[in-house]
Amino acid sequence: MFSYTLTSAHASIIVTSGWGARRQYATRHCHRDKLGSVTLSRRVFLASPALALAAPLQPRVACIMNTWFPDSHADVFVSRLLDGYRLDRAWHPPRLHVASFYVDQFPSNDMAREEAEEHGVAIYPTVAQALRLGGPKLAVDAVAIIGEHGNYPRTPRGNFMYPRWRYFSEATQVMRDDGRVIPMYQDKYLAYDWRDARSTYDRVREMHIPFQCGSTVPLAWQRPPLDIPHGTRFSELLTTSYSDLEEHAYHGIELLQSMAERRAGAETGVARVRWCGAAELGKLAGGEWSQDLLDAALARRVNRPPDASQVPPQAFFIRYRDGLKGAVLHLDPQTRDFLFAARIEGRADPVATCFYIELYLHNHWGFMVRNFEDLVLTRRNPIPIERTLVANGIMLAGLESRRLGGQWVDTPELGLRYSASH
Repeated sequence: MFSYTLTSAHASIIVTSGWGARRQYATRHCHRDKLGSVTLSRRVFLASPALALAAPLQPRVACIMNTWFPDSHADVFVSRLLDGYRLDRAWHPPRLHVASFYVDQFPSNDMAREEAEEHGVAIYPTVAQALRLGGPKLAVDAVAIIGEHGNYPRTPRGNFMYPRWRYFSEATQVMRDDGRVIPMYQDKYLAYDWRDARSTYDRVREMHIPFQCGSTVPLAWQRPPLDIPHGTRFSELLTTSYSDLEEHAYHGIELLQSMAERRAGAETGVARVRWCGAAELGKLAGGEWSQDLLDAALARRVNRPPDASQVPPQAFFIRYRDGLKGAVLHLDPQTRDFLFAARIEGRADPVATCFYIELYLHNHWGFMVRNFEDLVLTRRNPIPIERTLVANGIMLAGLESRRLGGQWVDTPELGLRYSASH
């Protein structure tokens, strides 16, 4: 049983947060052993007066999600908001208080209802009610949108029609109606339609919303660590991905963009994007992508490659407006890692690393949770949200190229200029 052990004579619970601290005493519903230690069950602790008094001291968060089942994005993110997380072999207690849920779908292996009961969190029938905690006015201090997974159709391009824009739109409408802006987190990319993705970005800027979004992969551990300073003169970049093209190649795209934005001259925009299938991929080595970069990347694998795969190799090729070449090689048979390699002017050999994620423990999600906590507590995000907007557009253009049989797709909408500070 998960338990909390208290060792003071009065079984004191000390609860500390970024917004203050309280000391309360629990003398009921607990077990004292022969040494005088007191153990509370997790359920009793969460229902205790100490926690009830402490909760308002922490910023309240509404969690808006598609669905919650084992190992889903809601599971690996929201569970860490609720219970804390391990990162670099250390445990970090939660700094926010999860106050409400909105859940769009409840599958047969649903976890949302049990987690809500376990933590005393109400599930509301609408996004607006979750933000208002059932009352007349905005009653939370932040909102986390986890619009990933679930039973949703795909567009003609092949990407899932996750209702992220609807969640975002309804949440920001509450802010407008109630006259208060709160920090927001949106998991992964912004929307399955470019107009909605751009509208999300524009509304964030218009309303001055402290906003965090994107992939966990650029935040993950680098094995080995790379020193890529701002102003690096890249000539070619390559990343790898695996599994479902839309679901996982996106992580490779945003990883590529997180490095491209560090180049000399900063980000100047994407000119065009192309998808390439297995039949043609090998023939384009030495032109659209480089074998030595792939070899350098694969040499950094950490996780064991699969014994077999039914997903054929394929790729997205990206051409930036300043001439930089990028390739995202989707190599399900060869890797279970997100790998990066680059050619840098003045260096004879490529540089390469693995952005290591824990496939089963998911502790790399601690980076995203920590960043969200920091965003809520400081209202600052050092990671440019333009990164996710550009990656969103690259993915949509790449899927459109696939629908068109591998044609180059021009991307005038991706003429975005920005500088990264992180």
